[in-house]
Amino acid sequence: MADAGGGQSDAQAIQNQMRDLRADLREDVHEVVASAHQMTDIANYVRAYPLLCVGAALAAGYLVVPQRPVVVRPDAEALVELAKKHQLVVKTNEGAAPKRRGGLLGQLLSLAAATILQGGLKIATQQLAETFAHNGHAHSNGRAGGVAP
Repeated sequence: MADAGGGQSDAQAIQNQMRDLRADLREDVHEVVASAHQMTDIANYVRAYPLLCVGAALAAGYLVVPQRPVVVRPDAEALVELAKKHQLVVKTNEGAAPKRRGGLLGQLLSLAAATILQGGLKIATQQLAETFAHNGHAHSNGRAGGVAP
């Protein structure tokens, strides 16, 4: 019987050790979670290494922003030399001048026509609105008892 009592105290000791181990494990897990949150917080790095963070931001900005395009404006001689080098043929129509139509009178007539057209459309729209209003097809304006004019 002494052996059974000793076995029970050994089991009790193992259970106590396991309980202590689980408590320590919980504390360790909480510490790991807290340190993981601290490692993913960028503000901690900015506070600890401000100059390094500014340098990293500048480098990232330099890589992200595209470079300005280089605009080459060659003179006429360089273009002729380039055309000769690549055997290009350029034909120009220097003798043909662009035709202007109408001049000032044409512009005034087109302005008058546009104004007359706008006035006619406005009158037609008003006539249609009055026709629908008199035929009882008036739409409500959204207020209680109100009808749109």
